[in-house]
Amino acid sequence: MTQQLDPEYLSIRNLQKTYPKTTAPAVNDVNLDVQQGDLVALLGPSGCGKTTTLRMVAGLLEPTSGEIRVNGEDVVSTPVHKRGMGMVFQSYALFPHLTVEENVAFGLQMHKVPRAQIAPRTAEALDKVQLGHLRARKPAELSGGQQQRVALARALVIHPTLLLLDEPLSNLDAKLREAMRREIRGIQQESGTTTLFVTHDQDEALDMADRIAILNNGVIEQYDRPTAIYESPATKFVANFVGKANFLEVGAVSGGSGGSGSTYQVHSDLFGSFAVAGAPGVTGAASLVVRPHRVTVEPSGERLGSLPTARARVTASSYTGNVRSYDLRLDSGQEMRADKLSSARDELRIGDEAYVSFEPGDAHLVPEG
Repeated sequence: MTQQLDPEYLSIRNLQKTYPKTTAPAVNDVNLDVQQGDLVALLGPSGCGKTTTLRMVAGLLEPTSGEIRVNGEDVVSTPVHKRGMGMVFQSYALFPHLTVEENVAFGLQMHKVPRAQIAPRTAEALDKVQLGHLRARKPAELSGGQQQRVALARALVIHPTLLLLDEPLSNLDAKLREAMRREIRGIQQESGTTTLFVTHDQDEALDMADRIAILNNGVIEQYDRPTAIYESPATKFVANFVGKANFLEVGAVSGGSGGSGSTYQVHSDLFGSFAVAGAPGVTGAASLVVRPHRVTVEPSGERLGSLPTARARVTASSYTGNVRSYDLRLDSGQEMRADKLSSARDELRIGDEAYVSFEPGDAHLVPEG
């Protein structure tokens, strides 16, 4: 009879970790559900608790309190070697005196896999990461990207209950990092292995993850799909950490009914009154999030019609090939940024007067705090 797997394959409840001689918890009441086969990114700045969370799931750290269940089984008291999880560290942690093949086979030997299965499973894992032809090399003879793939093969060869990745791409250069994140995602999808991925890089999280948990000071501020995290941030921190953002102070906030699809009527002294979507339950002080690529900037206000519009002056300009970015100071003194596709037409220069606007449907309301 086929075993029925829980839709929430990994379930974390009220997880907390307070280190000795400290008062503030490094991880504070974290709750997280991960469906089988998903890749979930734990994203946040240094010291936010993401690696501490990962290491508690792995069994390398003991929680102060809370529950961790894998396929319905509480694993908090299960020793590391009996959890059946594969982990890839930032440093890869390869044995320098062993060959590529021996490094990958090591995990199978530790799990007491029958000898007859070790060679074919090792070969299969190396073929998955396209390193079968380098099986006899030592780690020192490999590039950074190749070492990373060996570490990934070693984690996958044991057919792990969970794959845990702790900043595995941070030691690679930018171009290789971009290529490797697509490769890891492809291998993970092919294997169907449920994965937790720790990163401080928003691009990695947006590109690779099925869902993203944003951590700040040990607390999950938002857990959602990448598009929702970017387009509908729950807090000002999330909006600022994931992508670029302009924040406009607004007053006279009213409405807010409709749960996750809350709609508000707001007023800005600069841009006037209009309706916007926002995080649920916003009351009191609030900010309007407008992404720079959603801002329209023109030398004349005539083209902007009835859109919320304010006058500004260009204070800086930068060119990155297909995009030109403008830093703008509104008449109120507030700063805004606008990104637009590069064009010789209507190019603005530092000191020019300009008009900025946005579609209310492209803005999102968040609490000020």
